Amino acid sequence: MAAIRPRSRFFLVFLAVAAGGILLPAFPVSGDPGKSPLAVLAPGDGALVSAGRVLVIGRTAGEGIVRVEIDVNGKGKQSVPVAGGGFSASVPIAAGRNVMRVSAGKASVTTIVSAAANLSASGKGAYVYHEGVEKCAECHGAGRKGYAVASPKDSLCYRCHDRVDGKKHLHGPMGSGDCTACHDPHGSSHKSLTVARPDSLCVTCHDQRSSEGHMNKSRGKACTSCHDPHSSDRSFLQK
Repeated sequence: MAAIRPRSRFFLVFLAVAAGGILLPAFPVSGDPGKSPLAVLAPGDGALVSAGRVLVIGRTAGEGIVRVEIDVNGKGKQSVPVAGGGFSASVPIAAGRNVMRVSAGKASVTTIVSAAANLSASGKGAYVYHEGVEKCAECHGAGRKGYAVASPKDSLCYRCHDRVDGKKHLHGPMGSGDCTACHDPHGSSHKSLTVARPDSLCVTCHDQRSSEGHMNKSRGKACTSCHDPHSSDRSFLQK
């Protein structure tokens, strides 16, 4: 495999622990708290869900927000309490296109969700929640402000998931324990709850120009067909 030059400046941090390591920015969610005091974390903007009652999870930034109001398709506001900087509620989603608006005072954020009348969790492109996502305190810790996680990310994930970092070479995010660089801890429309499709995910940080020839020779194979996204005993994280 030809050398791949990561474009991300964060790669330097992981160079000592990774072979071809990358770090991806957090998947952009509707209303990033860095720009707005409100954010919808699940379901993500543009998600495809089953029609009916849908769990909405979000967070707030800043002090003083004790309740948010959720409105779907302009049919009335549902008042939801905020605890520890986060909120969750079950809201009605109709088949077709739905516009969900979350507001608190003058701040608001809009998420568009599509719904099918009979959609299975295994349906292509269907949004899938992380198992147990409604039990916020198990990961975030009861009473924690700003929805800080209860322990380091990888230690938290390994409470339930098998370890995948035991080989000679570690992928960059694995070496830093940053599982959420590639996986969304709340839910996703992609396999293994990744924050994007595997091909799009990899080229976010790996230089597309320098790896173009290699990708062309692969004849459309997914990156993970040949490379382990977590760890490997072979160079370039080959399987």
